[in-house]
Amino acid sequence: MNAREDQLIEKACAGDSRAFRDLLDLHYTTVYRMAFKLCGAQHDAEDITQMACMKLAQNIKSFRRDAEFTTWLYKIVLNTVHDWRRAQVRHKASDIEDAPDIDSGDQNPEQSLSTRQQMDHVRALPEPEREIIFLVFGEGLSHRQAAEIMGCAESTISWRIHEARKILGGQKHG
Repeated sequence: MNAREDQLIEKACAGDSRAFRDLLDLHYTTVYRMAFKLCGAQHDAEDITQMACMKLAQNIKSFRRDAEFTTWLYKIVLNTVHDWRRAQVRHKASDIEDAPDIDSGDQNPEQSLSTRQQMDHVRALPEPEREIIFLVFGEGLSHRQAAEIMGCAESTISWRIHEARKILGGQKHG
């Protein structure tokens, strides 16, 4: 975390709305990217991002600096995705629309299709494994950071990655 971000966090926690907006501007793309990776559809990711931003605004004063801000933010996004999924089940939402993968801009059509298929396989994993794969490989977090976000031991992160790899390996050959 840089000094400017640290200052924005401090001011936002104290109720400074301009500092909160600036802090949100710094992290908005990260929130959206994570939401998109977890839900797979542009429209849904936009909704989740907006919900996560509202939760962030409601809870910024409770940020306790005993964790990195981004770790706390990832946890808010994950909880928002869980809430969104529960709401989708309750409302029996229509099929998820396909959207271009936000990270495939430099890929040719074959690579883009392959990336989309890989993401579909990851999205089909059981929830804990799917979330850990997105945190560790999609967001580049360490096992320690992912464990903090998920509220479990680092060894659990390693085990779930191992399990995800077994499942994904079976899909490639099955």
